Amino acid sequence: MLPTKLLQTFRLVRPENLLQFLPVVSSINTQRNIFSFATLQSKVFHDNENNHAHQVLVNTIKSFPIFQPITVNSSSSLKQSLPQSVIDPLDYIGNNVNNLVEDFKSLMLYCHQNEECVSNDKFDKFVQLFCTECHKFTDEQLIDCLSYLRIHPPTVSTRTKNYCEIWNELDKVCLNRVERWSMKELLHISDAWYQLGVARISKFVLIALRKIGRKVPKMSRDEMIHSMFFCNIVRRPVIEMFDYEVNFFKLIDGMSIDEIGVMSMGFFKTQTPIRNPELLNKIIQRTMESAGTIKDITLVAILKILRYSSKLPQADLLTELLDTLVPQIERISLLSCLHVALLGSDIQTCHEEVVELILKRFLREMDSTRLKDMERICHVISLFNFKSPNGLEKELCEKIMDRVKGNVEECVRYPRCFSNLVHFLTLCGFHDEELISSVLDVKFIKHAYDTNIRLGREIFCLDAFVKINLKDTYKGNQLPDKYRKTMGRLMTHYIPERNPKFKLSTTDRILLEIKEATDSLMRTSTFKHVLPHFERPDVVLCFDTMKKKAIPISPECPENYQGAILTRQDILGDLANDANIVTVAIAVGGWNNAVRDKNRPTGSFQMKIKQLELLGHKPCLIYWHEWRLLENHKDRKDYMKRKLSAVCC
Repeated sequence: MLPTKLLQTFRLVRPENLLQFLPVVSSINTQRNIFSFATLQSKVFHDNENNHAHQVLVNTIKSFPIFQPITVNSSSSLKQSLPQSVIDPLDYIGNNVNNLVEDFKSLMLYCHQNEECVSNDKFDKFVQLFCTECHKFTDEQLIDCLSYLRIHPPTVSTRTKNYCEIWNELDKVCLNRVERWSMKELLHISDAWYQLGVARISKFVLIALRKIGRKVPKMSRDEMIHSMFFCNIVRRPVIEMFDYEVNFFKLIDGMSIDEIGVMSMGFFKTQTPIRNPELLNKIIQRTMESAGTIKDITLVAILKILRYSSKLPQADLLTELLDTLVPQIERISLLSCLHVALLGSDIQTCHEEVVELILKRFLREMDSTRLKDMERICHVISLFNFKSPNGLEKELCEKIMDRVKGNVEECVRYPRCFSNLVHFLTLCGFHDEELISSVLDVKFIKHAYDTNIRLGREIFCLDAFVKINLKDTYKGNQLPDKYRKTMGRLMTHYIPERNPKFKLSTTDRILLEIKEATDSLMRTSTFKHVLPHFERPDVVLCFDTMKKKAIPISPECPENYQGAILTRQDILGDLANDANIVTVAIAVGGWNNAVRDKNRPTGSFQMKIKQLELLGHKPCLIYWHEWRLLENHKDRKDYMKRKLSAVCC
């Protein structure tokens, strides 16, 4: 069993210890690590993303000086000597901070030239003295210290002894001067903290941004882009983001596409959707104009915020953008291709040609593909229920399953990603019983989700998949009953009812209207969670085709929210073997259950239909857009009569 500490921190462990989580690999050479460089690719891209955005500031924002650390001539044969006052700070004259600053500079040069870390015990006394006295520094001396700290050799962590104390004390000194510094000075010093790699955890940067945020409506283009860069770094909406959006709309015409990318990055990283449809339209138009030359990092940043912010009114314009990007699929990186494929996923808009071309790229470049990217491309295929004329999705899914089997370390390092991938593969029509059994292993579930099992809907769905789709062949792990009951209680949506105390959603109202129309014909319909791993309940109706009348469900039918999958036996009881009685499950297809303009259900909704049939029920599908066209009770009753006649014959 993996050590608890390693499980909690997801650190890489020895391959032989991973077999208990993925028994499928017992026959595979576990020493082979085909993801040897891909495991670090995410962090590399994140760093490149920030470095690119910072370079945009350096190149385009001339009115604000970027923090410039000192440059050291590495070819110089003259090595910095270490002052005696650093080794023995008792020689320091307390009322002369100039000496302290100069000694600090000498220490940083010494560490740089000798590749020695300030954590060495011989520097402890000096660091303690420095931290005690640094609040006396002038602004110029403070900036000098930050500049020289930048040349210190990279440390293992920002918490490295002495190094941590130095930057923390300087951060406090900067924090105490926030109110008297101008916006230009605040941005300048914030840039120093970014270059030191601690801007995200710096208290000064956080408070400086809050002060800067008071002046967002009056910001110039340069000020706004510069401050948005730091919002991206701290990843928190510490500024009133609505004001940013308003100002962004005013100034976007004067921005380059790279600057728009920096702004997009800031909105996305602070989890702030852009709500102004005109601004979204402008971003889309500018992206189309620059499609042939746009850099990968800029494109990914823009695509992320467009996907995060776009609603159905933007669907047509997003399709135009995808049309424009078709010729660029071979030019841009595979990661950019993935975000192009994901662009319409939140509004179920599938561009068939784009997805086809991107699947070809994935097939060609599978050897360099991360587990996370495989998960996402499978999400695209399953969501859009995509079927390539050339069978590309089948070939890709088969290759992905082979790759996963040979990559134990990556799967245990990113367990949620692995379980999602196995789930998406089932929605694509592909499964491997040993992989599923590995995901449903209780030890693996605890590793992936700890005690927060409610986050694991994919686990709930996989367990239902083996109980329904693989009931005759599957011999592997399944969820314990207590897990299913917990998930049933937490993950299935409430049964709607007409109650003035509660506000009904559009889907709730449609469900109630459908039940009321059904009751006006049959009078015995019931709300039940036939498939509890799907949130919404169905309207269940039992109909005797010989007697031409509806009958009530069995009084012994399991209660809702118990996680029970309802078979004919559960619903009909002793009448389950009567071939003349049909059990009808009336399922509502919301706008997110169908691929836009393609007249096909999403992969998840298609799975629901199939599973209802495998359980012996007759699904009756009602799409929300059809129901909303019915204006009165008579129309709805006639509509339901036609629908039920088709399935009850």
